[in-house]
Amino acid sequence: MIDRRNIDRWLVIGVAVLITCAMGFLSVHAWNMGQRRVDAADAELERVQQMLRMRLDGLVHELVEDLLAEAEAVQEVDSLRPSELVLRWRPLLMSHWPIMAVRLGDEQGNEVAFERTAQDFRMMLTSEGSKHGPVIMAQVPTDPTHGALDGLWISDEVNDPREQGWFSKALEEARNEPAWGLEFASDTGRTVLQLSTLIRSRRPELPYRIMAIDVDVSRSGWLETKASPLRQYGLLLLDGSGHVLEFPHGSNTFGSSAVLEEVTSAWVQERARWPFSVEQGSREYRAFVAPYILNGLTLHAGVVLDMDALTGGARTETMLVVVMILLLLLLAFLLGWLWLRKRQDDERVRRQVRRSRTQERKLAKALGEREVLNREVHHRVKNNLQVVSSLLNLQATRLEDGPVKQEFMRGKQRIDTIALVHHKLYGSKDLRNVDLFAFITGLIDALSAMHRPASDSISVAVSTGDLHTDQDTAIELGIIVCELLANSFQHAFPYATGGHVDVEVKNVEGDLHRLVVKDNGRGLADGHRDGSGKLGLEIVEALAEQLDGSFHTRTDGGVAFEVLFRMRQDRLSQEHP
Repeated sequence: MIDRRNIDRWLVIGVAVLITCAMGFLSVHAWNMGQRRVDAADAELERVQQMLRMRLDGLVHELVEDLLAEAEAVQEVDSLRPSELVLRWRPLLMSHWPIMAVRLGDEQGNEVAFERTAQDFRMMLTSEGSKHGPVIMAQVPTDPTHGALDGLWISDEVNDPREQGWFSKALEEARNEPAWGLEFASDTGRTVLQLSTLIRSRRPELPYRIMAIDVDVSRSGWLETKASPLRQYGLLLLDGSGHVLEFPHGSNTFGSSAVLEEVTSAWVQERARWPFSVEQGSREYRAFVAPYILNGLTLHAGVVLDMDALTGGARTETMLVVVMILLLLLLAFLLGWLWLRKRQDDERVRRQVRRSRTQERKLAKALGEREVLNREVHHRVKNNLQVVSSLLNLQATRLEDGPVKQEFMRGKQRIDTIALVHHKLYGSKDLRNVDLFAFITGLIDALSAMHRPASDSISVAVSTGDLHTDQDTAIELGIIVCELLANSFQHAFPYATGGHVDVEVKNVEGDLHRLVVKDNGRGLADGHRDGSGKLGLEIVEALAEQLDGSFHTRTDGGVAFEVLFRMRQDRLSQEHP
């Protein structure tokens, strides 16, 4: 026949294996899910960063080509008349929306500048660094049919192109290539890029010239992202100090500007060259800011990604959920089957257990009632003895000092001792199996407290050999120990040097045991059987006879009281092995 216990055992093992696999799978998934999410975000940031850099490369290449074309057009011209420059530069600015101004200066401080205004264009003429007068301004209409210039006036400004950054940038360029710089435009409140190049004529009589263009990247079609994959990402273009160069209006449809400001602030503080995370409210964002190096200038292009918008790992997450549901359904099925199988067996076991528990409760109730009754008896005996002690004490206060009063007090002390024995006994955990060591140790501590200060200089050592006994024997041994120890406290050590008392209980053979109370005091005086301690020794001898034993006294460097007694077989059966 098939052993059902083996089937159940293997079924439980199978369920445990399934649970372990499921938990391990969940643990690995939970451990790696966060890192996979970050890795996916970083890969996406790298891809978008490349797209942004391609857009920037297109913008830069276009501007460099425009600048070089204009520089080549004026390279061999002796003198440049403003009207001729207007005819060339007005179409350039009208067709190239990011270019805000074109500047041409020479080594003598002369400059011709053509700038875009809100409505039309403006030309500025500077002669020899404003040495002979301020800048001459001219308004230029956008419509070519209206003429080249539409009015002249003298500005209150002075200007020397040789002191400008774009001029020095071109001169510092050793390879004679266009150089980039930054300039803050006070009229628009924006930071613009300046691209300048050195123009050297092949004719030595002509001075060198510097041509520059001002570029506002927020007007560039290259960075317009409304209809491109970049529109769902946050884009940033920063200079080395963390100032933001604005993108075209409406390009950053991503989130709010507060997120981009948080990313900018975090990058300025850390200058991280790798992706990093920021939090805005309850959402987490991942950003990557990388350097974009131009000739003479380093910008920083940044991309920001909303972590909640990632969907690349959705399929993997779904598969994990499906697998977990299947595992849990299988586990539930197996557990249900096991529960149905075990239910019948458990019902039989429960019936048997109920019968056994009923018997145990009856026995425990009977034992408990007996235990409570025993403790109550000892408690009442202790209380009654305390009442008797109080009456004797009250009676003794009415007697004059003398032998009679001393006998009253001795009787009161013996009653207190018996009350102490009962008090310690009902405080024991098990009245049917009293631990002699704990019981006698407690009696000695309490007795020492009763005989202070005489007992303060006396040490007591207890040895019982792990013997246990019933409550009747414990009471009689407790009274004997108290009588003998009280005798030692009162008479054995009359001097302040104190002494030592040994209390030992051990088995001799069979049911025969020996109790020894030995001190190193002055010993027994002659006629001790007739003195004040006579009654105490007679009590000890009587109690020894009740224990089927005998009482002996030895004098050897002190005094040793020895009680031989017998424990009945039912008492011995309760001793610990």
